[in-house]
Amino acid sequence: MKKVVLTGNGLSVALNSEFSLKTITERFFDRLDESHREFIKHHMKDNYSQLDFEEAIASIEQVYDSLTHYNNFLIGEKGQNFLDAYTLENNEFKDHLNAIQTIIHQYTSSILDLIINNVKQKDISDKLQPFVDWIVDTIDTSEEIDLFTLNFDLLLETILLTYYEKDNFADFHFRGGRWGAIDNEWQYYFDPDRSKQIHPINYESNVRLHHLHGSLSSFKDIRSGRLFKITTESLRNSNLYENIFEHAVIPQIVTGGGKSLKVQQNPFHFYYNAFKKAMVIENSLCDELYIIGYSFRDDHINKAIAERLKIARRKENPRELKIVIVDYANDDTSKLEFITRVNKALQLPKKHAFEIDSENVLFGGANSINSLVDI
Repeated sequence: MKKVVLTGNGLSVALNSEFSLKTITERFFDRLDESHREFIKHHMKDNYSQLDFEEAIASIEQVYDSLTHYNNFLIGEKGQNFLDAYTLENNEFKDHLNAIQTIIHQYTSSILDLIINNVKQKDISDKLQPFVDWIVDTIDTSEEIDLFTLNFDLLLETILLTYYEKDNFADFHFRGGRWGAIDNEWQYYFDPDRSKQIHPINYESNVRLHHLHGSLSSFKDIRSGRLFKITTESLRNSNLYENIFEHAVIPQIVTGGGKSLKVQQNPFHFYYNAFKKAMVIENSLCDELYIIGYSFRDDHINKAIAERLKIARRKENPRELKIVIVDYANDDTSKLEFITRVNKALQLPKKHAFEIDSENVLFGGANSINSLVDI
C-alpha cells in the first residue's frame, strides 16, 4: 500500500498567518525602495498590483528571458552581421542581463528571509497537533509513503525531526563539506543515488520527503554549480540571508512564472518525477493520495493528479485510488469556488466531479484530517 501526501500553502498559513500570500507580498513591497517599485511597476504594466509577489517576480523573469533570447542571437554569427549592418554595439548587454538576474535573486532571497523564522515547534503543537497526530500515525502505518510539499518553509522537516530519528527518513542528500558561512557546520549535497549509497539506513523505512518547489535551506553554489542544503538549526543560527550573495550562492526555489519549465531543472526535476511516477507509472502508482492546503493553481501538479484519477476510472484494469482533499474554505461561496477550481484543474467529467458535500473533501482545515474515517 503506497501513500502520497501533498501539502500546499494552506497548511503553512494554518500554522502562521505570516505565510499568507497577501502578508508576504505586502512585506516584500514594503522592503523595496522607490526605484525597485518603479522597476516592477513598469514591467507588470496593466497587471501591476501589490497582491502577489510571484506575479512581480514573474514580470522581471519574462524580461530576463526575452533579453537572454535576444542576446543569444546577437552573440552568434548572424547576430554579429545584424549588429554590423546597423552599426550597433553589444558591449553592455551582458551587464544588463547580469543586473536583472541579480535583482531576481535579491527578490527571491527577500521573500525567503521574510518567512525564515515562522516555523516554531510550540506553534506546531498549539495550532496543528491534530494534523501532526494524523501524519505520524499515517507514516507509522504505511508500507511506503512519499511526503511532497510545495512550501518553502521547513514545517514537515520540523515534524519529522521531532518524532523520528534523522535516519528514519530520506531527503536525497548526503553529508558533504563544512561551510564557513554557517560557522563551519556541514553542507549536505543533493545527489539521490549517492545519498542512497552512503546513507542506506535512511531509505529502509520507505519514508521520503520531497520539496517540489525547493526550500529555505536549499542553495546552489554559483561557482561549482553544486546543489546543497544546510540543517534547519544551521539556518536559524546564522544570518545567511542577510549577506547571501557574498557567499556566491543562490536560493534553490521555484517561484514566479514558468513553473512547468523550472521543474525541468534539478533538484525540482527529480522531485517532480517522483511525484509523477506515483501518479502515472503503473508499477509505482500510489493507492492513497492526501492533498492538504493546495490551491490547485500549478498546472504541472494538476496534470499529474488528473492522470492518476483517469487511471482510477478507466474501464480496463482500473487502479483504485483513495483520495482526500483538505481545504480551509469556511463559507458556501468560497467552498463552491474551490470545488469549481478543483474540477476544472483536474478536468473531471461531471459524473466524477467533486461536490461541496463530497465525503472525501474536508473543509475544516488540516486538523480535520485527524478525524478521517475510511472513505
